[in-house]
Amino acid sequence: MPVYIRKNVNFTPPSIDKFPLEDDEDYITDPDQLVDRLPQPYRMIDKVLKLWYDEVWEIIEKRENERLEESRKIRPPQYECSTQMKSHGRACCVCDSVDGRYIFIGLPRGLAAVDVLTQEKMATWEEDSVDIHYIKAYLIGVQVYLIVTIDDMGFARLLIFGGDKFYFVKILNEFQRGRGGVHRPIFSNPAHAEGGTKLNISKCEASRNGDYLGAVYENPETAEVWLEVYKLPRDAWLHELESVLAQTKKEEKTEEDQTTETAATTDQDAPTPQNEGDPPPAAPQDDSHGEKHVPKLSPTSVVMKLKPPPSMSELRQKGNTSSSVYSACQKVDTGEVIGTGVNHILTPSHKEMRKEVFAHLHDNLIDYLPKEDELESLEDVNFHFMTAGRLVPIGLEQQSQIGLPTTIAVWWKGSTHVMQYSLLKQHKDFEVKPDLVWPYTSPVTASAVSDDTSLLAVGFENGNLVLWDRYLGIQRGVVNILDRVKIAQLTFLDPSICPQNLDDYQPYRTKASAYLLILCDNGALYVTMTGPGLELDPICISPQVEKENDIFTMVQPVPGIQDLLITVLKSGKVQIRDSLQGTVLCEPILPKSHELMAPWDPVVAVGAMGQILFLKGNNKDYGEDEGGDQAECAGALFVYQIRSFPSLDSYMSRKRDKVNQTVHAKIENRIEALMKERIAQQGLRKSRMQERWGNLKEEIWSILQYRDHAEKKADNRPEVHYKHVRNFSQTPGSMGWSPFFQK
Repeated sequence: MPVYIRKNVNFTPPSIDKFPLEDDEDYITDPDQLVDRLPQPYRMIDKVLKLWYDEVWEIIEKRENERLEESRKIRPPQYECSTQMKSHGRACCVCDSVDGRYIFIGLPRGLAAVDVLTQEKMATWEEDSVDIHYIKAYLIGVQVYLIVTIDDMGFARLLIFGGDKFYFVKILNEFQRGRGGVHRPIFSNPAHAEGGTKLNISKCEASRNGDYLGAVYENPETAEVWLEVYKLPRDAWLHELESVLAQTKKEEKTEEDQTTETAATTDQDAPTPQNEGDPPPAAPQDDSHGEKHVPKLSPTSVVMKLKPPPSMSELRQKGNTSSSVYSACQKVDTGEVIGTGVNHILTPSHKEMRKEVFAHLHDNLIDYLPKEDELESLEDVNFHFMTAGRLVPIGLEQQSQIGLPTTIAVWWKGSTHVMQYSLLKQHKDFEVKPDLVWPYTSPVTASAVSDDTSLLAVGFENGNLVLWDRYLGIQRGVVNILDRVKIAQLTFLDPSICPQNLDDYQPYRTKASAYLLILCDNGALYVTMTGPGLELDPICISPQVEKENDIFTMVQPVPGIQDLLITVLKSGKVQIRDSLQGTVLCEPILPKSHELMAPWDPVVAVGAMGQILFLKGNNKDYGEDEGGDQAECAGALFVYQIRSFPSLDSYMSRKRDKVNQTVHAKIENRIEALMKERIAQQGLRKSRMQERWGNLKEEIWSILQYRDHAEKKADNRPEVHYKHVRNFSQTPGSMGWSPFFQK
């Protein structure tokens, strides 16, 4: 390529023409001036290098300061595991029984029940192509547990564990509702579900004692989501299991007697010789575990079916499809409850006509309208089964419903209201209307109920918290945790660790206080008191995290020891903290060859009422493509003896008295408490009466002295003549004119 250069042109860098005048004393003020300034482009290169050097130096200083601060921190003690359960290295999920006797382990081919103290396998339930990913246990009887599981294909199963055996109940989404109300079977094996649409279950939870169960269904083809509530025949199941267990014990005793008699006759008779060609004698077949011992459990019944509320865009597009004005008016809400605005008398054709008229009138301005953002679909639903209260008093007058769930509180992801439905009403065609609606100005992000469901806490996206006393039917208060910080999790702590202050007058408790643990999305942990009036401000027990690996993925109180918390960080660290102070007391660590399985959804369980900790760890050197005989090498279930941790000795030795959160002071209890207080103060009554009579003389003398002083003052007062007053009774009165002081 030719290059054209102009002749007789001397190029001089601009920096050379503008040298500053030399000053002999420049080196005194600025030693850098001793060096000549670099010409371009070297000056720019020097600036860039200096900038890089400064940035790198700042990074080095920051890392050094962080390393120095980390070295100055008091590190909590670390404890290693005492036992490894390698036989359950493929465990996908673990949960503990409510009473702490067993832990239930979800395996790739079924379930296993393990004794907590001895770590021995008590029973197993196996089925091919069933990979359990969720498991939850509920105590429904004396050592009888309801097991709720969800596998990787979205099938939810109900099982009952009792008498060291698993009893299969049913698959919730085994049947689907087809067109025209036809039910089509869906087999437990996903490979057989080719005849129709398969319905998945994403969430399945039961009430505290297993009376009701809620399941969230998802239709992958139509993207529909709904919640179905089931009534579980808990009492019938217990009765049926008792009869089966009694029959099993009776047959086992008969078999033992027959075995004893056979052994006795064998010892008496001589053994007969057997030819080599004769076949060996057939072994007796044992049918004790056949179909005759599988109980036919009572079926479950559907109570209601709840669909998510429509979004604002759907409300704008939806109209009343009634054929006449009378039928349209029949569908309009009566106004007794706060609804969603779906039932109105505007027809779809009317709304379309209004839309066309608006587009015609503002055709040139429609392009400038802001485009509506696509709202996130309501895919998640949260619900709580609750007992009767003053807000929804259905069931309070029935003695048989005391302690049983009577209502269910539901809120959908992204919604701004919480709805409460009655479980005792008969709903026609599953068209359910809420009995109570709590509307709010901010989307609901978290909720929690106390153990007896008397308290309900609701957290919002704007950082506020609302606490309801359902039993009394009042709102305890509203607390602001942090501005513009979303509340991620709420947990009620045991009320036994919270001081219960009595009122100044009543000798009996009117309300119970408890601590509420609050987890924000920025990683901060707060504790607030749910006492009368919420007089305490939230206390920060763990500040906002700066690193993403320090975010909490699990915060759970230790069952049986409410003074402790188990927290799991995103980095894989497992910590045991103080519930009220947030200090890290110790860290259970895995062997160097293992790491915590899925720190964002860890497999952690606590058994024996806070005495033993179970952690699932994966082998770092294990490859996912390996299988066969090396399946057990994928990881192990590690067991930690929490009671042997020296840093937790003071917590293990604490004894707490049980405190009921529901305080119901009847008139008989109030009178009895007042009479006890009166009798207890009877010994001081005599001394108080003597003191009172002694003070009475002084009070009477003071009154007489005041009367004499008033009389003397009235006599010495000069007379005043009122000439213009006709009636003397209308003159201003004085103390001397009062009839009380007249002689």
